[in-house]
Amino acid sequence: MEKDTCKLPPHDAATWTLSAIVCIGVVASYVPQIVRIVSARSSVGLSPWFLFLGTTSSWCATFNVLVLQWPLLACTLKHVSWMHVEYWMGLLQTGLQQLMFTILFACFLYYYRLEKVPHRRRSRRRHSTRPVRKDTDTSLLHPPEQDGNDSSGSESDLESYHSHIHQSYGAVSNSDHGHAADTLATHARSHDDYMNIPAHMRHILERHLLPSEEAIHGKVGSVHEFQLSRQLAWVATILVLIIVILSVVMLGSHARRAQVLPWAAFLGVLGGLLAMCQYLPQILHTARARLVRSMSILTMCIQVPGAFVFIYTLHGREGINWSSLLPYVVAALLQGILLVLCVAWKLRQRQEGLDDYGRYIGTAALHAS
Repeated sequence: MEKDTCKLPPHDAATWTLSAIVCIGVVASYVPQIVRIVSARSSVGLSPWFLFLGTTSSWCATFNVLVLQWPLLACTLKHVSWMHVEYWMGLLQTGLQQLMFTILFACFLYYYRLEKVPHRRRSRRRHSTRPVRKDTDTSLLHPPEQDGNDSSGSESDLESYHSHIHQSYGAVSNSDHGHAADTLATHARSHDDYMNIPAHMRHILERHLLPSEEAIHGKVGSVHEFQLSRQLAWVATILVLIIVILSVVMLGSHARRAQVLPWAAFLGVLGGLLAMCQYLPQILHTARARLVRSMSILTMCIQVPGAFVFIYTLHGREGINWSSLLPYVVAALLQGILLVLCVAWKLRQRQEGLDDYGRYIGTAALHAS
């Protein structure tokens, strides 16, 4: 009876080779996205719900495969051999997917940038936390000092400076902060007049009256979104712990196959439902921004066709059924839609001379890159 239970399927060199390539491809596909976040030092543009759903979905898929293939994997543990690595390739594929997505979520939290608005005190001098360029005249970085008993003078000087910039360069015609921010965003993206202002004057304007250039150009996120992402990270951690504990207890108790299969089916269905919803928040997030931002088109170009190879190799594994494949099929289709949307925004950006965060850099610079 034990021999029948531990009977291993025949080796398939072609499937083993293809699975190894898929494992390498899974890791390689996430590298451009992670590098993009680290190099830009900003993860703004990714949806917290997309990362939450993707992380939980991938963990469900991994433990679905583990539970379904456990009888086969347990047999290989009794007689450890390099030849048995082939039988672990299905779990390795899903495990690497889950690991890389979890790392991506961690990078999002670590590199998410928030706008640091300096506290406007009634003091004789305002101190900036931003580094000053060596070629900048530091005497121009602060409004004239006022008597400590009068704070209205500094505001008056700022308004006069604001008016001077508008009259000289035709940019930002209203000192109202909300309107000025909208006007600056318009000028920064259309580059008319605003980009003609000397750098040190733009520095003063942004420091005292307007949000920073990075905030306007989409590299700075909101406090609400960051708080939401932290809450979702904690919820994902709790769900993952529940999945791990229940799966380990069920497999460790040597439950009957009839009792294990419903749990595996539940994980597969749950992973599939999460995958169905996974890319919808990111599609909406990118559609509203009308910019690529921190999304990596190269990652999606690798993952979309690679997903179908991934599904094919997973389909041929012992013990795998439809519940294991469902999350990946749905995710591949929705990711294809997201890829088309990002390519469309990328083409639009090139036509308007914008970079991925909405900053005008000129059509010539874009074509050169």
